Amino acid sequence: MALVKTTDMLAACLRGKYAVGAFNINGLDQPKALIAAAEKVGSPLIVVEPGVIEKYVDFEDFALVTRRAARDAGVPVSIHLSHGLSLEQCERAVLAGFTSVMYDGSKLPFEENIANTKKAVEFGHAHGVAVEGELGALGSSFVDITETMTDPEKAREFVERTGVDILAVSIGNSHGFYKGTPHLDFERLSEIRKAIEPFPCYLTLHGGSGISEEHFKRAIEEGITKVCIYTEMCSKGRERAIRWYGEHPDYTGNYDTCDMTAEILAGFVEYELRCTEMFMSAGRDEKLPDLLNAIPENTCPGPDFPSQPALNPNFRNEGKFWDKF
Repeated sequence: MALVKTTDMLAACLRGKYAVGAFNINGLDQPKALIAAAEKVGSPLIVVEPGVIEKYVDFEDFALVTRRAARDAGVPVSIHLSHGLSLEQCERAVLAGFTSVMYDGSKLPFEENIANTKKAVEFGHAHGVAVEGELGALGSSFVDITETMTDPEKAREFVERTGVDILAVSIGNSHGFYKGTPHLDFERLSEIRKAIEPFPCYLTLHGGSGISEEHFKRAIEEGITKVCIYTEMCSKGRERAIRWYGEHPDYTGNYDTCDMTAEILAGFVEYELRCTEMFMSAGRDEKLPDLLNAIPENTCPGPDFPSQPALNPNFRNEGKFWDKF
C-alpha cells in the first residue's frame, strides 16, 4: 500500500466507523517497527513527529526514514506533524514531505488562532498537504482537564473560516497521564460533529493514553477518526527497559544497549497493537491511492529540496488520484 494522503485515510475511517492510531515517535528506529507491527494485523497507521522533539529527530530525517519504510509497507501509512507551534515549523514539515501537519494555536486568542491557522492551511494546501487545527484547551499532567472545552458554535466558525481538514477537539481529554478517571463529554462531541458537518473536516482526539476502550468506541461512534497516542507507549517502553536492566545488571558487551533499545521498541509496539483493537482498525488495510508510486520520489527532501508532492501544483485537487472537495 505504502504512503497515502492523511485525509484519504480518515475518509476511509469515517466510512468504516473506526479510527486510525496516530503514534508519536522519538527515535528514527521507531517508524519501521510501528509499520511492521501494523502490517501483522492489517491496520493503517499515522506515524507522527511531535514538534516538541524536533531537537532529537529533525523533520527531514524523519520524513526520509518514514517514507522509505512506507514505500514497501503492506498497509496505508501517512506522515504527520503534531502540535506545530509556529508557522515556520509547519512550513518545514510540509517541505520535508509530510502528508499532513498540525498548527496548534489553541493557546492563542480565538481571532489570532483563526488567522494563523488559515495561513497554515493556505500554505499546506498549495503544496498538497492536509492541515489540522485545534480549538479548545486540553489538559495535561500539570493542568486540570476541566479547562475550557471546545465550543460547538465556535468550532463551526473556526472550520468555516480556516478551511482546516482536521480539527482537534477538547472534550475532557488530556495530554499525559490523567488525574483520576477521564470523563469525556460525548454530548459536546456530538454537537461539534453536527456543527461542522457542512464542511470537509475530520475530528481527532489528542491525549488518548488512559482512555478506556468503551470510551474510545463511543468517541468513534460520534465521529472521531484519528486518535493520538504517545504517553502510554513511552510508559510501556520504559517498563520493559527497567525490567531488562534488572535482568542484565552487568555490562557484558557493546550489544547490551541494542538489546535494551529493542525492548523499548517492543513496549511501543505492544501498546500500538492494543490500540488497533480498541480503535477497531485491525484488518482495515483498505486500498488507497499510493503517493510514492503516483509521483516519483525525491531522494533529497528538505527545505532546499522539497519533496515531489510539495512541488506538484496539482497534488491536491487536479492530480491523477485526488478529487476536489
